[in-house]
Amino acid sequence: MNFLITGAGRGIGLELTQFALEAGHNVYAIVRNPENARTLNTVKSDHAEKLIIFKGDVSSETDLQAINDELGDTPIDVVINNAGVMLDGDEDFSKLTQEQLIDTFKVNTFAPILVTQVFLPQLKKSTNAKVINITSRMGSISDNSSGGHYAYRMSKAALNMFSKSFAIDFPQVITLTLHPGWVKTEMGGAQAPLLPRESARGLFKVITEADTTKSGHFLDYQGKEIGW
Repeated sequence: MNFLITGAGRGIGLELTQFALEAGHNVYAIVRNPENARTLNTVKSDHAEKLIIFKGDVSSETDLQAINDELGDTPIDVVINNAGVMLDGDEDFSKLTQEQLIDTFKVNTFAPILVTQVFLPQLKKSTNAKVINITSRMGSISDNSSGGHYAYRMSKAALNMFSKSFAIDFPQVITLTLHPGWVKTEMGGAQAPLLPRESARGLFKVITEADTTKSGHFLDYQGKEIGW
């Protein structure tokens, strides 16, 4: 299968890339700064034929279209919208800025929509197409009991709505909304209980085993349902 993975330079995206390669799949990895993705470049040396690294900003239609042009008619079986940011924390609500809101939505919400839109023609060439949106339990309205993180929570809730609508409008594409758990990454912090590889192992299993009965569902990395 052919996987297209955004934010593949580190953390969960890097681990998902490695799991896909280890399973014998091809990976098209989109990274904003490939020159800084040292581990990914090392992986590339071991999988020269299977891994293609593209430099691109997922929020840039120009960058994505250039990658699309390079891929041409190549089918894409799985798109994993993994790239994301958290620009606000638990600080006072009065300190939340418009810039934080716009930049967070640009990467967490608008970019996955744009990526899916640009590569939809290649997805339609697959006989088992999947769109995977890596979200967060923090985007669940029913699960929110602690408040805060306005920009991040809102951007993920909006991403969840995109996933649900896309699953309805494109029933031929299996669409999953996945929570990776609280992961020890630059975003998750050192106190997080899950290592990126543990999370990615679970996510990859859920992704590869998912069929049409799971499309449109909000699941965690162990395949458990999460309330919207």
